[in-house]
Amino acid sequence: MKADRHLLIKIFMILFLAAYLCLLCLSDSTRNLPIEQLASALEAGGNTAALEKQNKAGLKRFYQLEESDTDGYLFYKAASPMAVDEVFVVKARSREDAGHFLELAEEHLRSQKRTFEGYGTTQMGLLNQAVVESKGIYTWYFCGEYADTLRQQLLARI
Repeated sequence: MKADRHLLIKIFMILFLAAYLCLLCLSDSTRNLPIEQLASALEAGGNTAALEKQNKAGLKRFYQLEESDTDGYLFYKAASPMAVDEVFVVKARSREDAGHFLELAEEHLRSQKRTFEGYGTTQMGLLNQAVVESKGIYTWYFCGEYADTLRQQLLARI
């Protein structure tokens, strides 16, 4: 009787551990959506209307990233150099690339903070609330009044 109880506990623990490991593996998974579909969803909210769409030259200038290194991107930036509002979503070809893109986005945020440190109180407030994250093969950087809203819209899609 006691041996049967120990066997059942061991089986339960093995099943629990297997289920937990499966959940861990799947927790960072994302849907593989075309960047155009994500872009249209983020643009539909109107939160990018006051920003200028950036091309591959802007991608290289601000993120030191070549368009050919990505599987697509969405990049909007405020026209004024004194504004920090920005929407950047990049789709990587692999999780390793997404990790590299995350490092580039984090460095961009640090650079922005160094630029406005000491005199740009409004800008620093927005930069301190900026969202820089990665999930699966996607990396994003949102800064501005709608950063959290854009984050929620993106996470709902991927």
